[in-house]
Amino acid sequence: MPIELAIDLDTDIDFDVDFDDSAARRARGYVSEVVVGLGLRGDSSFVETEPRAGAYVALEGRLPDFPHHDVALQWNELTGWSVAVEDRLGQLVEVARLSGDAWPEPSAVARWVGSVLRHERAHEQTNRDFAAFVPSQRSNVLS
Repeated sequence: MPIELAIDLDTDIDFDVDFDDSAARRARGYVSEVVVGLGLRGDSSFVETEPRAGAYVALEGRLPDFPHHDVALQWNELTGWSVAVEDRLGQLVEVARLSGDAWPEPSAVARWVGSVLRHERAHEQTNRDFAAFVPSQRSNVLS
């Protein structure tokens, strides 16, 4: 005896899905303008849009205080731009933050990054977790 399955195709399913990706496009466009303003091609950067828009941009050059460490520009749609260096463990440590608006003009970001790379910062909040940059055999002495 065959079994019959009854499927109700009239079930009300509430699909409240938002397909508006304008915020994601805005964030990608904004970061792209910053990358171009820095004279970079963007192949060493990425933008994430969920849960909040943010970006990572690898920078060319080194910071005078950290000549042996890679430098990156980071952005968060709420907190704005910061410059970070990679510590000996591969973690990014923020060393400078652009104050003010989280979405400043791309040209302002480019000027600020140039001044950070030339070490012309003045009155900035910085995070100098120097123990993260000390070789492991000496880190116990300095922490």
